[in-house]
Amino acid sequence: MTAPARLLSVRLQGFKSFAERTLVTFGPGISAVVGPNGSGKSNLADALRWALGEQGRALRSRKSEDVIWAGSERRSAVGMADVQLTLDNADSMLPVDFAVVELGRRLYRSGENEYLLNRQRVRLRDLVDLLDSAHLAENAFLFIGQGMVDQALALRPEERRPLFEEVAGVRRHERRRRRAEDQLVESEANLARVDDIIAELRPQVRRLAAQAEQAASRMSAGDELLDALLTSAHARWYDASVQIAGAADSLRRRRKEIDDALSELSLLEAASAAAAQALDERARTGDELRRAADQARANLTAVQLEEGRQQAERAAIARDQARLAQERAAAEADLAVQRRRLAMPIPERDAALARALGEADHELAAALAELAHLQSADRARDADEAALRRAAQARAAEAEGAQRRLAEAQRRAGEERERAATTDERLRVAEAAHAEAAVRLSAATDAEREAAQRRVEAAATLEQASAVAATAADRASATASALAAAHARVESSAAAIEDDRSSAFASRMRGRGARRLDEGIVVDPGLRGAIDAALAGAGRAYLTTRDGLAEHQEERGLAIVVDGIEAPGSTRLAASEGSPEAILLARVAAVGGGHLRDAVRRDTGGAALRLLSRAVWAPTFVDALQLQPYLPAGWVVVPRDGSAVIGEVTVRLGRADGMLERRAQHERAVDEHRVAEAEATTAGEAAAGAAERAAVARATLDEARAVEAAA
Repeated sequence: MTAPARLLSVRLQGFKSFAERTLVTFGPGISAVVGPNGSGKSNLADALRWALGEQGRALRSRKSEDVIWAGSERRSAVGMADVQLTLDNADSMLPVDFAVVELGRRLYRSGENEYLLNRQRVRLRDLVDLLDSAHLAENAFLFIGQGMVDQALALRPEERRPLFEEVAGVRRHERRRRRAEDQLVESEANLARVDDIIAELRPQVRRLAAQAEQAASRMSAGDELLDALLTSAHARWYDASVQIAGAADSLRRRRKEIDDALSELSLLEAASAAAAQALDERARTGDELRRAADQARANLTAVQLEEGRQQAERAAIARDQARLAQERAAAEADLAVQRRRLAMPIPERDAALARALGEADHELAAALAELAHLQSADRARDADEAALRRAAQARAAEAEGAQRRLAEAQRRAGEERERAATTDERLRVAEAAHAEAAVRLSAATDAEREAAQRRVEAAATLEQASAVAATAADRASATASALAAAHARVESSAAAIEDDRSSAFASRMRGRGARRLDEGIVVDPGLRGAIDAALAGAGRAYLTTRDGLAEHQEERGLAIVVDGIEAPGSTRLAASEGSPEAILLARVAAVGGGHLRDAVRRDTGGAALRLLSRAVWAPTFVDALQLQPYLPAGWVVVPRDGSAVIGEVTVRLGRADGMLERRAQHERAVDEHRVAEAEATTAGEAAAGAAERAAVARATLDEARAVEAAA
């Protein structure tokens, strides 16, 4: 006889090489997976380990995100890895009240893990405890790889002990003992912290006890005042029957005053709560101010760095100005030298030469006069004629020498006048060159100052544009990540809804035109969880007739026969005064609850109203438990959050697998995906525009630097 299969099926989607949804079913006996290298056989075994809580030590991956399909040339990457195991639990191997158990695990690219038990989220510790009770948690021999059998046979006796302990279940208790010891150590540490907190709070307890005593004394004073008023009223009643009406009026007034005082006390308590909330708001505002101060310090540091850089640039400009001033001083010194050279006086005429020339002229005139006198006076003296003739010749020679000296002096004076004219011309040229150089220097200084200002402005614009571009790029990256996460949530919710449509029964029902119950109703969003719990899974049931259901008796599914359901609005139960239903509805209204059928806003077929006609809701689980003794036969009460379903004698804890909440989650995920897609588009456009503006600012800065260098 072939043994039944324990593992019924494995469903994979987005795990390693299984990008598409893949369903692998296992029949009785031994199942074998055969395929060439690289076909995914090892990935299937890794999926089994991963779904049972393996944290990556034996999954051939460096980090957890490596198990998600990373994409290929024909198919893009996905945002989630999902593995679901279906186990046969008919013999209650797992301590849960289900004949078939589904274990699932999901991993998003954001790093979030989800562990599912029958499609309900559970903690990893709860899953490990459940698997540990069936010897499936941390069992090194659950998956026998190639060569492990030979290794087990070759083990020494002391090395086989862990194998026997694992088979006998001793290792499980050892793990529990270690876990209990760790919890005990953690509890001792928590107890030490609690003792420290108690030691810190003990002085406050004394002060609070004194305040409580004062409050109790005030309350007792009010009670004593009430007793005194009642005693006075009774005394007046017994003393004079005439004053009964007045005493009753006084008593009513006093009671009204007490009610007003209690109302005032309630208002004061509300004001105290508002003050506490205001203090919390101030604390949050203080935190925001501190964060703003930290940001301001960071901005101040950046400004100081920028100021240091500008000071260095100003020092370089000052050095350039000093160099230009030195060159200008050298030019002015050269100009002064030229001016002094030109200011030197023209050499004066030779006085000795002039005197000699004058004397020579005078002597010449005297000689001529004497010659004339001698010729006219003593012509007779022939003896002296030769002497006079020789004297005249001597005088003539002297006059010729004086004339030659006069010509030389005139020549030298002409040369000096030419040199003076040349010097004046050079002085005029030097003054014109100096004026032109001063104009060019002033223009160059102004151009340099304007170029430096443009460079500083261009650098500030570039820095601002770069900061805006970096912020826009970060925002684009963040919105892209948010879009991927929203897309993964949409895929997850769509997969969760699609799971209930993939069965053969669901396919045939839809082929016949039937629809599910949750597709035709609209309920109050605040009571969606309570309605899911009261429907107890009927939200995924298909509405059909008896004739349409007769041919599906061999299939598995949930259906609602609509042949006997009345029209919407006619299924309200009549609750006469004093009946159990009326008493229940009155007590439900007293705790702030109501009838669940009143939360249905639209029900096209009336099936939901019929199913919820004997269901009420209460604000909390405690309120629902207090209503249990008043439940008539067939009625149930559920808390507002849908965490339990309470009948006449039964209490079913845990949230139901509600299709209404799942569909609402899918709609919210679709809305979030739409918003994230719009934000990602806007952020991408903003990042592109900021990058373009940063490029323009960088080109402007380069141009300003080139202009400054030229200046």
